[in-house]
Amino acid sequence: MVASETGMKRPGSEVVGSLFWLAVGMFFALGAVWLKPGTLRNPGPGFLPLMMASLLVCLSLIVLAKGLAGPTKPLRKIEWRGQAILVASVFVYGALLDLVGFLLSTFALMCVLFGILFAGENRWVKVVCCAVATALIGWLVFAVALKVPFPQAPLMVVGR
Repeated sequence: MVASETGMKRPGSEVVGSLFWLAVGMFFALGAVWLKPGTLRNPGPGFLPLMMASLLVCLSLIVLAKGLAGPTKPLRKIEWRGQAILVASVFVYGALLDLVGFLLSTFALMCVLFGILFAGENRWVKVVCCAVATALIGWLVFAVALKVPFPQAPLMVVGR
């Protein structure tokens, strides 16, 4: 916590950031429970989202504990833009998944996420290459190796 002019303490950047991601993780965990996670031997559609949300909650709690226990860093400008884009892109991904299918929606999501992550020269070449690789690897793992059935995307069905 950082002391202000009035003597009150205000949260540092680690505390504010971890509380944000804690809330996001809890939101997605509740959504995953609503999807019926199933069991370890018989996972349901909410299993993987619940595991990912639980991991996000755990990591947020670790950062929160470090932020509360460690030396405080002043809270400067909060960079909400990238975080808001990240959260919104997950919702758009869910909407696109049934509309355009796994490959195209995963490629679009990865372009957004790698676009936030990468900077510098040849940024978009790296973004597109990593997005293509991620979408193809995901498709090979889930559709080919694990034979997970994907819904037929109405915009991707030829000849209708």
